[in-house]
Amino acid sequence: MPEPGRALPPISVTLRRQAVPLALSAASLAAYGALAWLHLARGTLRGPVTPQTLVCYAAAFAAFLGLLVWAEKRGPVSMPLVWMAAVAFRVVLLATTPTLSDDVYRYLWDGHVAVHGLSPYRDAVAAPALDFLDTPLRARVNHPEMASPYLPAAQVLFAAVTVLSPHPVAFQAAMVLLDLATALLLAGLLAWAALPRRRLLLYLWHPLVIVESAHGAHVDAWMVFLTMLAVWLALAPGRFSHGRRSWLAPAVLAAATMTKPLPLLLVPVFLPRWRWRGLAVLVGAMILFLLPAGLAGGWGLAGPLDGRGLFGALQVYGRYWTFNSGVYDGLVRLLSALDFPAPDLWARGLTAASLLAVLIAVWRKSRVRTAPQPFLRLLAVPFMAWVLLTPTLHPWYLVILLAFLPFVAPPGAGSAWLWLDVAPWLYLSAAIVLSYLSYLDPAHFRELDWVRAVEWWPTYGLLLVGCWAARRKGSPAAPSASSSG
Repeated sequence: MPEPGRALPPISVTLRRQAVPLALSAASLAAYGALAWLHLARGTLRGPVTPQTLVCYAAAFAAFLGLLVWAEKRGPVSMPLVWMAAVAFRVVLLATTPTLSDDVYRYLWDGHVAVHGLSPYRDAVAAPALDFLDTPLRARVNHPEMASPYLPAAQVLFAAVTVLSPHPVAFQAAMVLLDLATALLLAGLLAWAALPRRRLLLYLWHPLVIVESAHGAHVDAWMVFLTMLAVWLALAPGRFSHGRRSWLAPAVLAAATMTKPLPLLLVPVFLPRWRWRGLAVLVGAMILFLLPAGLAGGWGLAGPLDGRGLFGALQVYGRYWTFNSGVYDGLVRLLSALDFPAPDLWARGLTAASLLAVLIAVWRKSRVRTAPQPFLRLLAVPFMAWVLLTPTLHPWYLVILLAFLPFVAPPGAGSAWLWLDVAPWLYLSAAIVLSYLSYLDPAHFRELDWVRAVEWWPTYGLLLVGCWAARRKGSPAAPSASSSG
């Protein structure tokens, strides 16, 4: 012990103040290390070992939640420690090969086809016309009866990574780099909006973000990065959002939308700022992506619904695919009980109409110019509504919403914000990995009703509590409550 009155050396002070974050970092690293060991020992994280995978995820989530609570109540937390630990978690998972999802093999195949000068939209994976390109990875591509469901900006990334290294780990590394770049953009936006930098933990340390990028290698990391870059370009004070450079943000948002369509939900929020000039840039950039791809591979808008053409697989996806849905599933069950004809079509129509109503409300709200933080908070609402209403919700679909969670609470909010505004989405992001139990028996895929109940009913309850608390305080409902309808 030091002598009374003598100052502790800086390193000792740091270690003492950061003892809890250090311990939680070690616990998290152990959880991710256990995932890597499980994969190396069993060759997969899915199938019969899914329960063990969920235990490891729960341990990582507990450490993540522990650090969130500690930072809110006891902080400050050392951001260099947060960053070093976050990088270490991701590096550990690079020792695994994607098994929770096989999407990476589709990316590899699409890149392989494009590198050989062909369109990934023209022929299904299993088409005899592509036999001359056959590789061992072709047999691992999901839905080989269809051509690619991914839009042109995703294809650019697939081809680029495949040229560098046609192996799953190359995609894992690419998604990790994009994921960390997104975190850097979030850190900059938090500083500019005068929000606590500890809120970066909500994204940087979130186990779902880490697992789905470093292990799953999902292209959503590219979409989220482009989306946040568009937000940053739109809000960067005096650099890119005015004058001759004002076209950059809508052009980048177009690239994000041409990876997956989801970022298009932000257009109603941005439109009052961009006006029609920005909308024209957005549409023009999207056409520049779509036109060459459609001409080369066909449009897939007419003829048999066989998954071929630029929009062919997307039509199949939008019409038939459902998984792990919340409100949509409830509507299908209700309409079926009422003997409605084609209850799935009615449910899709009702959820689409509800999402449109939310987007109109968001557009009306965004017409009033606000400070950066309320604007960033508003950007989260369309994604919250979409998560509740979509017919298909795989775990990695939540990542784009998690990127906006750091902005949800108003400035100056105390630790209660963690429970009132963010709790529903934190809970859902913890529980949604239970949907992997659908693959417990690889030969018999099936959704489990108890999993859906555990995921969604507490989420609805937390949303209602947040709405009730906001009304009791006499303040406008938080985005988490308002997006629930």
